[in-house]
Amino acid sequence: MPVGLRRWLIAISAVAGTDLYAITQTNVGIALPHMQGAFSAAPDQVAWLVTSFVVGTTIMTVLSGWLAARFGRRELFLCAILGFTIATVACGASTSLEEAVFWRTMQGVLGAPLLPLGQAITIDAFPQEQQGLATSFWAIGAMVGTIFGVLVGGLLVEHASWPWIFWVNVPIGILVLLGAWLFVPRVPRDPGRHLDVLGVLALVVGIGAVQLVFNRGERLDWFDSGEIAVEAAVAGLALFVFVVHSATTRRPFLPPALFANRNFLVGQAMIFIYGALVFLPLFILPLLLQQIGGYAETDIGRFLAPRGVGFVASLMIVGPLMSRLDPRLVYVAGLLALVASSWGLAFGTQAIDPWTVTWTSFVQGIGAGVSFVPVSVMAFATIEQRLRTEGLAVFHLILNLGTTVGVAAIFNVLARDMQANRAVLSHFINPYNKALGFGGASGLWDTGDRGGLAALNAEVGRQAAVIAYNDTFFLIGLVALAAMPLCLLLKPVRGGR
Repeated sequence: MPVGLRRWLIAISAVAGTDLYAITQTNVGIALPHMQGAFSAAPDQVAWLVTSFVVGTTIMTVLSGWLAARFGRRELFLCAILGFTIATVACGASTSLEEAVFWRTMQGVLGAPLLPLGQAITIDAFPQEQQGLATSFWAIGAMVGTIFGVLVGGLLVEHASWPWIFWVNVPIGILVLLGAWLFVPRVPRDPGRHLDVLGVLALVVGIGAVQLVFNRGERLDWFDSGEIAVEAAVAGLALFVFVVHSATTRRPFLPPALFANRNFLVGQAMIFIYGALVFLPLFILPLLLQQIGGYAETDIGRFLAPRGVGFVASLMIVGPLMSRLDPRLVYVAGLLALVASSWGLAFGTQAIDPWTVTWTSFVQGIGAGVSFVPVSVMAFATIEQRLRTEGLAVFHLILNLGTTVGVAAIFNVLARDMQANRAVLSHFINPYNKALGFGGASGLWDTGDRGGLAALNAEVGRQAAVIAYNDTFFLIGLVALAAMPLCLLLKPVRGGR
């Protein structure tokens, strides 16, 4: 077990590898409109720059545990840093959409191990009683990379050009590679580790198809699209083959000991719900502030910045204290913060209050940070160290899947709620409604004038959207509340012991 400065150098090197991935994961969203123009692509075509990265990450996340055991965790970490950096340079040099999509896929494939391996290396650098501190340190580092990616990405796109959001990672990648080579220790590997080829193929195809269904379903109108129907059928068949094969083969791809552990199994359900909930405000709030509030991008960034502050602050407080606390109570406290922040936004009007958005964003960050640490601690408290890397690969796979499902589900709910609200509100629009004749409304919303009808239609759309956003935030809080009893299924642990 490393001690003193050596321990922190190992942890910093591992977190830096995670940051390398996080920076590119977040800053691409800022450059998408510019890349769309550069490649003369339609909106659904440029969306593949996001989808391909997600699918590539999913495929390699599944294999990260086996590759680390077979070839060595340090060796895989170094190869992932080098490969990700090269793929990132190639993304910036792409001259066509097809080329960019290919290299984005390779970014996902080559960079995926940086998440589970970065967390595993960080945790293993600390003794068992400091697992909460280690998890918090890793999560803070990942959040710093996310914030850095957004801020620097915006500056580079505005003052340089979109390729620089990729090329900025070159010096960072070189430094991270040097740090990992110097400080990340080797761990025993298993050169004869068996690979269940059928199990791997079935799981990769199944999870990849699921990701495509949820990433493209809303855009293609779900099962009215032949593509989505085929992908859903492939996903169902592949996952069925994986489950049946894993239950009947003598040496399945994922160690049965992982899923025989109750805490680990319940932890996967908890991290799925975590992924499905905590990232939703990052997608919904910018739309609400833009479409309803009419705020500029700089204002939106200022309103959302407190979320990162709350996340980091909560991890700095909770991490060192986890050895003295019951993780189940900490988990409930984190979800209560998510409920409070969501319901704080569930009663808004068109006159969006900046203070409400600011304090709820801060509390969202607190809830996200406070609930992440205990889930990680409880899921791995009773797992043998030899299974930790594979367990973390599954952990991050389920987290990504939860985020994909949550985002797809909430946008589906939001769109349908807007339509339903518009239909209900439209029933009140008729020449006999006296409310339309009061005050300034009589001139602005004249139902006998084409301009008045257009203004009235726009107002109905805004009101329908406000109600839909309110319903959506209320639903997020309700799901967070319903997830609390999951902690009762866990065996009691304290601080990871």
